[in-house]
Amino acid sequence: MNLANIRAQFGYLKNNPQEIYFDSSATFLKPLIVSRAEQFYYEHINANPHSFDYQNAYQSNQILSQTRKQVQTFINARSEQEVVFTSGASFGLNQIAFGLRDYLNPGDEIFVSDLEHSSNLVPWLVLAQEKQLVIKEIPLTETFAIDIDQLSKMITPKTKVVSFAVMSNTIGISNDVKKITTAIKQVNVQTLVCVDGAQSVGHQKTDVQAWGVDFFTFSAHKMYGPFGVGVLYGNQNVLETLKPLVFGGGMSESVRVEPLKYQLTPLPVRLEAGTPNIAGIYAFSKALDFINEIRIETIHNHELKLKKYAQTKIKAANLNSELVFYNLENDAPMLLFNLKGVNPQDIASFLAHDYQISVRSGAMCARLTAELGFKISVRVSFGIYNTEKEIDKLVEGLKNIEHFLDHIL
Repeated sequence: MNLANIRAQFGYLKNNPQEIYFDSSATFLKPLIVSRAEQFYYEHINANPHSFDYQNAYQSNQILSQTRKQVQTFINARSEQEVVFTSGASFGLNQIAFGLRDYLNPGDEIFVSDLEHSSNLVPWLVLAQEKQLVIKEIPLTETFAIDIDQLSKMITPKTKVVSFAVMSNTIGISNDVKKITTAIKQVNVQTLVCVDGAQSVGHQKTDVQAWGVDFFTFSAHKMYGPFGVGVLYGNQNVLETLKPLVFGGGMSESVRVEPLKYQLTPLPVRLEAGTPNIAGIYAFSKALDFINEIRIETIHNHELKLKKYAQTKIKAANLNSELVFYNLENDAPMLLFNLKGVNPQDIASFLAHDYQISVRSGAMCARLTAELGFKISVRVSFGIYNTEKEIDKLVEGLKNIEHFLDHIL
């Protein structure tokens, strides 16, 4: 892997040469092949795909179909009919939750964990209030992974959904999705397994068939793609049961007012009402090309190397005696930490002002982490474009973290 050649493909790095971008868990930088594709679509094609009446309209439909097939291959779905385009993982998770409204009854159980992003928590809580469902917490181990043995003992005939992330956006622990799904199905084969893949899909291999999950969601912008595009995968048998969250153009085959009657189109279009973000979908196809050319395994290994390097440098500088690291020992391509008595935002501002290092601070939309010992923190996260030299500068900044107020006073 030629890292210099890879970095040269990112316009952001060229236009911000002094910045060290360590916020990939929030969103990846976009390679030029992605940003240029979106512009190309508007300047050369610019057609709504809900028509075949002229050449560019036909081309737009081809883009939609070809990108769907790309996604099918990337996540190893059985059929392209199982791939639904959305605006992002949040919409996909809402479509799942509220699409199951008629399937769920008072007293049914929904399992979620304390580490879930708000997008995989709030929809289930709202639905639970509406339908009088029972929300239960997925048990976690001391390392914050899902405790499979304990979870298996908690599953009952009333357990209708277990929803969790492959990788937490805070602690970053990776869950063994296949083992978890197998354990759940062995106790109650009717329990639906919903998986949030937003944080994992751009970092490690996804295989929805091998995992045996019922639903899987993710966002393109967390895998070097554009904003405003996402994917909802569903095993076709259960995807058929989802009631659309949005109704409109493109997803109805026939509509009559008297007598009142309508018929929806087959999957996946029945869950894609309205005009899709086709320019974004075209750019997404280029993001998939980018990842496939490098290979997801290469990306994963590079990020793992960066994490191990960061672990070594942090320990050598004895930073873990001054800073509280929550995930220093795991393999996640991120670091989560605090300095006791200091607001994380002050640390992030210090790193940005004095070292041109962009990191994120706050709750990271994981609203229940206070029960795990922290509510807000600083998060450093890596991508394929990051280097060991950039980690050296981060360590240098953390060595001088006691000066965090200097640029304010």
